[in-house]
Amino acid sequence: MQTVIQKATGNSGSEDRFIELFCDTFGADKGQYVYLQYPMVDIYGRHRTIDFAVNLPDGKVAIEVDGNTWHQPGIVSTEKYHDDLLKQNSMVYEGWRVYRWTSAQIDKSPERVKDELVTFLGQSPLFRYIEDALPPQQGETIELMDHQEEALENLDSMRKAHKTIALLFHATGTGKTVTAVSDAKRFGKRTLFIAHRHELVDQAIKTFQKIWPEVSAGRYEGSIREDDRFVVCGTIQSISQNLDDFNPDDFGYLIIDECHHGTADTYRRIMSYFHPEFTLGLTATPERADGEDLLTVFQNVAHKLDLKTAVELDTLVPVRCIRIKTNIDMHDVRISGFKYNSQDLESTIRVPGRNQLIVDTYCEYVKDKPTVVFCASVKHAEEIAELFQQAGINAMCISGGTKATERKQILADYESGKLPVLCACDLLNEGWDSQHTQVLFMARPTMSKTIYVQQLGRGMRKSPGKDFLMVFDFVDNTNMFNVACSIHRILGISEYVAGGLVLGTKHGMKMDMDMFRQGQKPEVLVDYPIHMAEYETIDLFNWQEQAKGMLSQIAFTQMVNVQSETIERYIRDGKIVPDMEVPVSEHRSFKFFRKSTVEKYAKIYGWTLITKSNMKEMFLQMVDTMTMSYSYKPVFMLAFLDSMNDAGEARLEDVARAFAAFYEDRLAHGLPAEKKNCIFTKGGYLQKDVERLILSMPFKRYEDMHVMHHSKYLGTLQFYKALVRQLTDEDYAFIRGTCQTAIKKYFQE
Repeated sequence: MQTVIQKATGNSGSEDRFIELFCDTFGADKGQYVYLQYPMVDIYGRHRTIDFAVNLPDGKVAIEVDGNTWHQPGIVSTEKYHDDLLKQNSMVYEGWRVYRWTSAQIDKSPERVKDELVTFLGQSPLFRYIEDALPPQQGETIELMDHQEEALENLDSMRKAHKTIALLFHATGTGKTVTAVSDAKRFGKRTLFIAHRHELVDQAIKTFQKIWPEVSAGRYEGSIREDDRFVVCGTIQSISQNLDDFNPDDFGYLIIDECHHGTADTYRRIMSYFHPEFTLGLTATPERADGEDLLTVFQNVAHKLDLKTAVELDTLVPVRCIRIKTNIDMHDVRISGFKYNSQDLESTIRVPGRNQLIVDTYCEYVKDKPTVVFCASVKHAEEIAELFQQAGINAMCISGGTKATERKQILADYESGKLPVLCACDLLNEGWDSQHTQVLFMARPTMSKTIYVQQLGRGMRKSPGKDFLMVFDFVDNTNMFNVACSIHRILGISEYVAGGLVLGTKHGMKMDMDMFRQGQKPEVLVDYPIHMAEYETIDLFNWQEQAKGMLSQIAFTQMVNVQSETIERYIRDGKIVPDMEVPVSEHRSFKFFRKSTVEKYAKIYGWTLITKSNMKEMFLQMVDTMTMSYSYKPVFMLAFLDSMNDAGEARLEDVARAFAAFYEDRLAHGLPAEKKNCIFTKGGYLQKDVERLILSMPFKRYEDMHVMHHSKYLGTLQFYKALVRQLTDEDYAFIRGTCQTAIKKYFQE
């Protein structure tokens, strides 16, 4: 097969480099949550794409990487400049947080970009999948009758009908909490109870202890996680501010008291974060004062149904799959954690033979069936559409550059049947789906589960006479670390038969597989020329899934009280061996470790393990027992606390002034500043000398413990947020008193 190398267009080089910075900052395992070229619609209905999109508990974040002259009105046209402002304003209007960098910043100041990423997104962001393509939970409203048993029976009936959300309402004092606790006991899964007042939390704990004494129940205090409690009760504030203390699937049952507050951002964060099997809202107000239907709000705010559940509930159609093997060799296509290198991918898959295979597959299997072909780029989509047309098949390419009127007509022709094939890249991933679609061609290799599921969801709408969606996965030859997503890998299905069900009811999938094993073909496949029951065992190894249960090198460094340089050197010298190493280029790889491996090396080398639960204790112990060859550590800590804001941050220059002021005050009172080699004793120092002293000595000790961080290019020092949330006024008073005592003792000696 002849390979034609095409020059990559756009800003792909800078985007590839940005991905490297993202992985270096947060870990390659977090890349699966990043959506590339995320589709959006501006306020005038025009379709755009966002370079990178991520979803956090407090909302979606848009990241734009632009050419160096892209937004300068003196260089680009005024029309282009204003159009770009409109795009950004539209993103903000739709609730996006927007951050932007230029190619020059990424190329010349990578460490600064990484500092800013941490500042904007946090030290350890709780990234979540974007679930726009998935349907909402199904629910029902139940009125609490005089007999609570009737309400409990209704809740049981709901669950048997596969409903996952319920609202229980009646006047105050009629026993909603008792009913909720009784239902939680019947359900028997670990339970989280949330209320907006401490009094309601206390009442709930007592009710759980009375009705369900067999399990432990207690209050979440917002500091150390109580893993052994089967029932956790907490305020909306404490839970929402400490979501990283929990895993999304920690609880099978979620109860939200006074849930008419449920549209508040804090409630939205919690409901979209946790993935319980059942959610119960309690309210005395079945209708919201602002006119919003509370059940609808709940269904839309909660996490989405997964594809498997949605099909089993008959919300989406079943899915069948045919795998089409290509002879494209992608073994040497580089990756950046979660994205193929743009130039490598472009030059590898945009070849005539692979493109022709797509058209030939359509003609052989699904000619005249309404089909969407997802392609690797707009240019790729244009080439494939042209090949379809040469074969006498009416096909059109649709992209963000398609004029609104033309786009509207193309989609209308597709829905009416005049146009059997649509070729697109990301444009149809969001804001459009078609119950008319019977076939999807996954011709765009992607390592992003998010992108694959978004594309899959576009064809799963139900329609009269539509028994299933047929997916054609185009499978190229890859190595074990750069293998692309396919529906079998997404769903974890290792057995493949051509045209077999991959999404359906448990009963339907079993019957389907049994027929294939008996050499029979289900009747629904009569229109598909599957000549034999082809069987294949698929290797489901996925390093991103493996990495979920492991620690990246970044996380390793944060767990032990040694410098990152030490960890890097030990790995390089073979003193530390990763449990999994993912090569991404000739000289670069991502390294992952099991928790037990980190614990093993910590024991071997005498390192202390640092966790969220012991971070505060270790920090306070270090302050209490600090060794001092100079007075710098306690003086620095007092200077930092004096300069710190409520978020635990302080500007380095402010800390340096307060630090120097202490020694200058001693000199002014005729007291020695420090030892003879100290810059304050010698005199003639500059502000920068003080800052260098702070960073090289006292601050470094706190940084090595991973309780403080220096954002070099922002000029700030900060406590880790996990520590700030745990420190109380009493703790700060203890730190101040201990530092003052240490300083006094040091100078007396």
